[in-house]
Order: sequence, then structure tokens, then C-alpha cells
Amino acid sequence: MKKKYLIIALSISMIACGSNNTEQITEEALVEISAEENKEDLLAINNEERVETILNEEETETTKEAQTTELKVGNIETAIEEKAKQDINDVKEDVLEPIKEEEVEQKEKPVEVIRPNHTAWNELTKKHVTGAGNVYYTGMRANSSKIETYLEHLKNTPPKSDWTKNEKLAYWLNLYNASTVYLIVSNYPIKSITKINGGKPWDKKFIKSGDKIYSLNDIENKIIRPRFKDPRIHAALNCAAKSCPEMMSGAYLPKKLSTQLTKQVKAWINDGFRNKITADKIEISQIFDWYKVDFKDGVIAFINKYGSVKVNENAKISYLEYDWALNE
Repeated sequence: MKKKYLIIALSISMIACGSNNTEQITEEALVEISAEENKEDLLAINNEERVETILNEEETETTKEAQTTELKVGNIETAIEEKAKQDINDVKEDVLEPIKEEEVEQKEKPVEVIRPNHTAWNELTKKHVTGAGNVYYTGMRANSSKIETYLEHLKNTPPKSDWTKNEKLAYWLNLYNASTVYLIVSNYPIKSITKINGGKPWDKKFIKSGDKIYSLNDIENKIIRPRFKDPRIHAALNCAAKSCPEMMSGAYLPKKLSTQLTKQVKAWINDGFRNKITADKIEISQIFDWYKVDFKDGVIAFINKYGSVKVNENAKISYLEYDWALNE
């Protein structure tokens, strides 16, 4: 620009001096000025383009950085959300799912009803009851704590409505016999059960089952006889007397109960000491007289079903005197 002003000034000076070369000089000067101006304009344009390019590049770079930052923030937020979801899923798997599975299992699993275990009584009777049905009361007394534990176990496992008939009957038979033996050993030595409780041992209420207390009479005459209506039980209940049916060596068990009862009945009827049987005359236990109502088909029919000697329907029946001496 300075050079342009200098040329203009020179041209004016030459005109004033009357120079003939003024037009040529001016034209050349103008050409040069034009070229210079174009150069400057080009430079300006180039500079503007360069600045604009730089600005655009900076803007682009800034945009890229912003986008990158935004992407990073988005990725972080996404990662946090994913982590939170994963943590929740982990909690569900570790805590909630097992709880749900346990709830389902508890709903599907039937409520287990506790049944009594007769192993203790089974072992005691096998050890202290002879093959002839006599009880070794001295040995039973030495193990009275085991009898008490067994009776406590039966107290805590009373029959439930969903038990089978055999489970219930086995429970009451074992409870009756174990209680009778416990009554004897608690008063031992003694000559007869009739010496206990003023001659009425069967009315003494001392047998616990659940929240109730029973006597031997209660169990036999209010529970076993009316509920089960099976005359074979008379061969299974033991009253601790010599004339009673032999006491079984072993406990009554639900799965074996029918076989055990039949075996006891046969042993009792065919025992020449407790029953004397011929075809035309029978001398039998007073139990058949006391509980004749339980033998619905008649005493002779019952004896013929299980006895080894067949008795005539019109055979003469009499009853043997009952021996209440201790069965030891």
C-alpha cells in the first residue's frame, strides 16, 4: 500500500513538471499497483481462508472432542446402569432366587408328620422277655430310665389323623404294655400287680399321650377296643399276671402288626396252661368271659379259627381261675 501511494505522488509531480512520459509512467505504475493490489488481495484471501480453515479445523476438533467426551460420558452412564442391573441380578440370584426356590420347595414338600420310633422298646423286650413270655423285671428295673425315655417319646408323638390304622394300634399296644411294665418296676419288688393303687392299678392315671393323661383302663376300654374292634388285641395286651397271654418279645410294629397279632393269638389259644381245649370240652381264660362281646362270631368260632384242635359247636365251656401272680 505504501508503494501505491508513492507511485501516485510521483505521477502527480511529473505532471506538474510537464513531463511527456507521464501517461506511460502512470500506466505502468497503475499496472504495477494493480498487480500489487491483486497480490495483497490474494494474500488477504489466502490468510482469511487459512484462518477460516484453522477455525474450521479447531471447531471440528472441538466438536470431535465434545462428541468423544459425550460418548465417554454416555459409555460411563451405560456402564453404571449395566453394573447396577448386574448387581441387582446378582442379588436376585444370590438372595431372592434361593428364597423363592425354598418357598416353592416348602409349598411342594408335604408336611412331615412325626411317627414314633419303637426301637428302644423292641430292644428292651427282646433282652428281658423270655420265649415263654415271662418278664425279667430286675433287668427291666435296671433299665427304668430307658423305659421312661421311651414313654416320654410316645407322649411327644401322639397319633395323628393321617396315621394308618396299624400305626395307631401299634402305638397304643406298645404304650399300654410299656406303661404296665413301668408301673411294676416302679413298685418292684412286688408279688402281684393287684397290690398297686389299692387293688385298682388299671384305674391309676399316669400314662401321658400328647396333652392327655390316661389309665390302663382308659387305653384298653375307651380307645383300643371300641376304635379298632379286633378281638386279637386281647392276646397282645399284657396285664403282668401269669394267666395273661404271653408277653411278646419285641415291639408291635405297623408293617408287621397283623402277622404279630395272629401269631400271639395262636400261641395264647394253644397254650395248655392258659387254655385247655378238646373237641367236646374247653376250659379257657376268663378273658373270653369278660370280653365276650368282642368275639362277635362266638368264642368257639374264634378258637376254631386259630386253635390246633377243632371244637364242636355244642362243646361245654368253662373258665379257668385267673392267676394274678407276677409273670416273671
